[in-house]
Order: sequence, then structure tokens, then C-alpha cells
Amino acid sequence: MNIPMETIQLTAMVSAQMLPKALIDFATLTAIGAPIMAVILEITAKARKKVFYDKLAQQIITMTLIMYLLFILCLGAAGAFFCRQLPWLKDWMINPSSPAMMFYISLGVALAGLIPYKFSWKKLKKQKPLHILLGSIGAIGGVSTIYVATVIMQKFFTMQIESPTPAVPAVPFYTYFQSPPSKAGLCLAGIYLIMALSFSAAASGLYLVLRRNKDDFGRDYYKFSLPVVARWALFPTILQMIASAGVVYYICGPNITALISNLPVALSFGVSLLLTITCCAIWIVTWKSETPMRHKIGLGLAPLLVILAHATLMAGTMTLYLGLS
Repeated sequence: MNIPMETIQLTAMVSAQMLPKALIDFATLTAIGAPIMAVILEITAKARKKVFYDKLAQQIITMTLIMYLLFILCLGAAGAFFCRQLPWLKDWMINPSSPAMMFYISLGVALAGLIPYKFSWKKLKKQKPLHILLGSIGAIGGVSTIYVATVIMQKFFTMQIESPTPAVPAVPFYTYFQSPPSKAGLCLAGIYLIMALSFSAAASGLYLVLRRNKDDFGRDYYKFSLPVVARWALFPTILQMIASAGVVYYICGPNITALISNLPVALSFGVSLLLTITCCAIWIVTWKSETPMRHKIGLGLAPLLVILAHATLMAGTMTLYLGLS
């Protein structure tokens, strides 16, 4: 099938517009998902008495703090940019009644657990339950951030429909979180959690490759750790593809033909699917390889492909939603 050049250009333009958000999403969700990996790997190390799991958990938690720093920088830069474009938004960022206060609290809880978790690894070597508890606090703080952000987005966009410059309601910030979110909100939070695991594992593969010479734990370690990371990336990504297909079906409903007939949407989804399948192929080959370090180029490219796939998926979803609105 011949695809008009205008369609390709439009798809590329919309995807490029989504790229900054895709980068922020990747940094954010990697920071949130990596502590879950680290805690489970540390528990596995204790249960199976295999030190390689513990070493891998240490590396991942170091990467986590780097990603949290990147996430905070991106968040601050995005906040400053949008507050300059929309001055009324500043009140939503700093007002004590704003639901954003709960986001700052959940972020603080995550860091309050993760920082001592990282720097007490040797001190609490013989007190594993306490150490795992610190990591669990950090992981729970990160997961709660997903829930909090979902509630904030729902509330904020609902109010913006009513007024283009919504004011912060004069109620305690915690009241927004006392009632359970809608089914759509829960589904969205669930998809973000799956993406957090997928993104963090993809980033871990790149991190291990980049730290190969600095953290040289020997050939046997990398023969063990890279397939573990590849499996962690592969299975959540498959779940993510299934969940994304569900979201598309939810948006289309009975108008599924709109997806097929809309070339920019179909192209965006096709490119995203192709990039995602390429990543899955990289992870499967790495998982099954006897010499996984030979696939370091693929592991290094995988996070970039994941970001591009996420950007094109968002571009297609937004184009589809606007076309049906």
C-alpha cells in the first residue's frame, strides 16, 4: 500500500511533538518502576542465596536515584515552562490547597525510603528485613505517585473543561483522594504501572552496558544479569501492548473502522508496534543467548526505541481521540 508523503510528514510531526512528553514519561516511570525490581531482586537473592541478584539490585537502585534526579529536573523545567505560558498554573503548583501537595508528599516518601535504602546496603547487610522495608517504602511511595498523578490529572482537566483558567478550590488538598478514582482512572494507573516495570527494565539494560567497565563484576555476572533484565523488560512490554490495544478499542468503540480508515493513526500505531516488537526481539535474543554481552548494542538502543514507540503511540491515540471527538 502506497502511503502519501503528506501522511508520513503529519505522523512524524505529531510524533515529534509527543517526544518531550515521552522522554519525561520514560524518566518518571523508570524511577518509579526500578525500586520494585530492586526489592524483588533483593528478596530473591536472600531466598535463593545467590549474590548476583543482590549485586543487580544494587546497580538498579543506583540507577533509580539517577532517574529520580532526572525526573525532578524534567518536572521542574516543565513546570517553569508551563507556568510562564499559563501564569494561572503557578497557583496549582504552590497553593497549599492544591492536590499537587499530595504529589510532593508521595515523592518525598519515595525518596525518604530510597536514599537510605541505597546508602545502607552494606551497613544493613545482616539486617535484610529492615533494609528491604526501606526499599519497600520507596517503592510504595513511587507507586502512590502514579495514583496521585492520575487523580490530579482527572480533577484538573475536568475543571479546565468548565473554565479555561480554573482556580484552586479552597478545600484541604487531601479531600481529592478520599473517594476512589473512576474505572478509567484505575485502568490508566494500571497501564502506567506496567509501563514503569517495562521502562525501568529497558533502562537497566542500558545502564548495565554503560557501567560494564566501571562496575566489572566478571563475565559470569553479566551472563546472569543481562538475561534477567531482558526478561523483566519483555513480559511487562507484552502486557503493555495488550493494555494499549484495549485503550484503543475503548476509544474507538463501535467506530473501529475509524482506526483503519485514518491513515495517520494507523501509521502511528503501526510504527509503534514495529518498534515495540523490535525491542521484544532484542530482549528475547539476549535472554536466550549464551553470550548476552554481545547484544550490548541492541540493549543500548532498546530504551531509545521504547521512547520512540511511546511517542508514536501517544501521537496516534491523540489523533484518533480528536478525530472522534
